Amino acid sequence: MKKPNILLVDDDEVYLFVTKRILSNLSSDILVTSFTDGERAIEYINLCIEEKVELPEVILLDINMPFMDGWGFLSEFKKMKPVLPNHNVNIFMVTSSNDPDDFSKAKDFEEITGYIVKPVFEDKMTQILEEIYDGNW
Repeated sequence: MKKPNILLVDDDEVYLFVTKRILSNLSSDILVTSFTDGERAIEYINLCIEEKVELPEVILLDINMPFMDGWGFLSEFKKMKPVLPNHNVNIFMVTSSNDPDDFSKAKDFEEITGYIVKPVFEDKMTQILEEIYDGNW
């Protein structure tokens, strides 16, 4: 079985550290890549496509970030979908925003698998992995 591949896109270094720790506690076989803004994450996905490298199956995406926020990331990702027909990428908005407008806006993006309000604890991360990998991680 291949390693689960997860992309973290968030400008909060503490969140990134804690989430990486949680994931490593769940399994040493999880590949985690992280970026602190949406623009760098889009560049990474483009590079994966160009080099025919496996895309992450899970993206944990924050809304509020510098340079390109989560909404900008989603707009750019949506443009890439025609070249991603065989890739199943699950995007979870993981944000401190419990603003009903953000939640409503998230529903407008079919690319979003779920909306999670921080903090994210180990049980929620386990639930996400179980959902995406059918318990095979």
